[in-house]
Amino acid sequence: MGNTSNNQKGSILVTILTLMIFLSLTMMSLAVLVNSNVSRARSRILLLQAQYAAESGADAAIAYLNNDPVASYAGTGATPVTVITSSRYKATFTTTVTVGSTAKQRVITSSGKVYVPASSTTPRYTRTIRVSAERSTTTTASSLLSRNVLAVGSSVKNIKAKDIYVNGFINIAKNSTDFTAENITVAGKDTGASNCSVGGAGALVKPTSFSTSGQTKTNIIVGYNNCLTPPGNTGNASFNVTANSGNISTVTSLYIPWGQFMDSSYQNSPGGCTDWTSGASPRSIPSTGNTKKTHYPDSLSNISTSCGTSGDLALGSNQYNIKDTIHLRANLCAATACNPTFNNPTTNTYFVFIEGTVNFDSVNTVAGSGPIVFVVYGADPASKTSVCPYGGAAYMGQQGSTTTTAPALYLLAQNGVCMDGTKFGNAPALGGMAGKNLYINTQAGQPFDLTLDPNFPVSQIPIDLSWRQTTYERI
Repeated sequence: MGNTSNNQKGSILVTILTLMIFLSLTMMSLAVLVNSNVSRARSRILLLQAQYAAESGADAAIAYLNNDPVASYAGTGATPVTVITSSRYKATFTTTVTVGSTAKQRVITSSGKVYVPASSTTPRYTRTIRVSAERSTTTTASSLLSRNVLAVGSSVKNIKAKDIYVNGFINIAKNSTDFTAENITVAGKDTGASNCSVGGAGALVKPTSFSTSGQTKTNIIVGYNNCLTPPGNTGNASFNVTANSGNISTVTSLYIPWGQFMDSSYQNSPGGCTDWTSGASPRSIPSTGNTKKTHYPDSLSNISTSCGTSGDLALGSNQYNIKDTIHLRANLCAATACNPTFNNPTTNTYFVFIEGTVNFDSVNTVAGSGPIVFVVYGADPASKTSVCPYGGAAYMGQQGSTTTTAPALYLLAQNGVCMDGTKFGNAPALGGMAGKNLYINTQAGQPFDLTLDPNFPVSQIPIDLSWRQTTYERI
């Protein structure tokens, strides 16, 4: 009986020992499993951090492109940029930016790396992505567009436009009579004139007909006060007025690089600027047989002294047939104002990118000409200060009996557009105008007032261009 009791005690001890071993092994297995899961989770988090770093690099590259008018940013190269650092790890990125299939596309390759610990010289985790970015816009120009002020001089009688968009304010001088438009949008105010978005004298008038089907009233949207009465801040049978609106977006940039419309297939003209200066009028730009050879020239920077005389092309009163989009490094008629005529023999919209200023006494377009857009990059010349208080990088004056009738021409300047006593021979007089500032001081009824062509395809003139991501690939 004693042996039976001892056997029972021995069996209990063996059972307890076996159970303890089993529990110990189980706890050890669980500990290993937990540690493995923690390690795996930490690795995933750090790998994800490497991906975030790579994405930060791509975002930074796009931001740099948007702050570089000529989009020359090529990335960080081999120099890493630190995104985050701590005692445990450090995350960095490096990027390269190359031109894509067109001048308005960039391919961004970005590598994000995580170093553990932060002092390590070899990355533990790496992620690389490839992003495509394209320069595009969702905004287009208006008949009259100013990033700052639209000022109308005292000699002006009537102005007619389809759409008017102004970041700052409109000031119409006392002798102006009628200011006619289908849509007027003004974001800012003249702080010296009762916080007027639209102020001065004259009268706002609705057009006799509208371009938009169903529209019967002129729409006036202002960030502050419409100080021309009627209608003032209250709508009536002719106007819908939204005053003191706090949600009017402003135009950030009018910059249109020639690369937006001229890809790598465009080349220098074989004869250089002689296309503009030699041969009988009319002169073809480009000259016969040189399709897409319309860089004049495409080298160096700013205005080339090899184009014209010291960078100045004297156009005289010749006719120029614009047969393609053009990039020109020269001032037009800087020394002596000219009276050229332009013709686009197609229905396409052609752009003339001018790395200089424009100085016209008058300008005309041939009847039936297709649309032409002058994009003027030059600074406001000091020589125009006395007659152009808001700048005159694109200037239009008048001499004797010369008049302007150019409904196929749109003037877009990065700085000021100035009309100084300009006379118009017919209506419509111009396709439209855009600039940092617009100053309209035209002659009243000589024989026509300023009328902008409501049919000019302003929807083909992009503004507020910016780089946007279009594709994403992890490599």
